Amino acid sequence: MPIKPKRPGSRKPKNDLVPRKRQAAMEPSELVDINDVEFLRRFVTEYGKIIPARVTGVTALQQRHIKKGIRRARNMGLLA
Repeated sequence: MPIKPKRPGSRKPKNDLVPRKRQAAMEPSELVDINDVEFLRRFVTEYGKIIPARVTGVTALQQRHIKKGIRRARNMGLLA
């Protein structure tokens, strides 16, 4: 019986993947200040897109506060 060649897009087995340790982007009790532009820039790409919570490691509630703060800072002209 002939051996099938691997397809070029085949994946690694899941047990070989090691989850990476995430650093906390902000403290759980920390508040989002819309005037702190340097803080908000950490959550925005160079194209102006908001970085998702799965990348930054913040909770869903913190992500909503960050999103609201970024949008308000954009409207005020603090963040481009």
